[in-house]
Amino acid sequence: MIKKALIFDLDGTLLDTLDDIADSVNSVLQEFGMPTHHRGQFKHFIGNGIEVLCRRTLPQDISENDFQVFHHKIREAYRAMQNTRSKPYQGIIDLLQTLNSRGHRLAVLSNKPHDFVPDTLNKYFPNIDFEIAYGARQDVPRKPAPDGVFDILQELKLNPDECYFVGDTSTDIQTGFNAGIETIGVLWGFRTKEELLSSGANFIVQEPSEILSLV
Repeated sequence: MIKKALIFDLDGTLLDTLDDIADSVNSVLQEFGMPTHHRGQFKHFIGNGIEVLCRRTLPQDISENDFQVFHHKIREAYRAMQNTRSKPYQGIIDLLQTLNSRGHRLAVLSNKPHDFVPDTLNKYFPNIDFEIAYGARQDVPRKPAPDGVFDILQELKLNPDECYFVGDTSTDIQTGFNAGIETIGVLWGFRTKEELLSSGANFIVQEPSEILSLV
């Protein structure tokens, strides 16, 4: 069956956001004399939302009250820095433009806070038609829960077998599985081929252009 729609993860799939995330977290940690983390470590901190990112990067012995304070500080630091050094992965804009031109419907589902998503897409993909873009929303379970996928499918009036979920982490692959849609794991992002395969990815691609042959 020809797939009518593709739902993309954002960080690590469409955009290389690693530097901005690392810089924003480390700026807060450094300001308050806490241990910082190497850039590569953030590949394993990212993927489950900003609260989990904070729990993975802040000292484990801080109180819950202090955690909430620093969670807020990191969130605001990232809000200020999120579009500083991020960039689309090579070949992504060509892929998205081609999918648009062929009539495929595009959506984004991210665990990034929902209010951060529109500015990011408008900055980096101003000429791409994403029909729906959701980040982490209050009272909607985050990926790998399938709720966000179900909301997108309902709005697009599509069935699960008419769509792919495209992402770079086990969280993304599990999201697709939980929603009953086929998944494409990408190797240019934050995680490994082994992780994607062990999570059950239906397809693995090394370059964005390979997605065109699947749809």
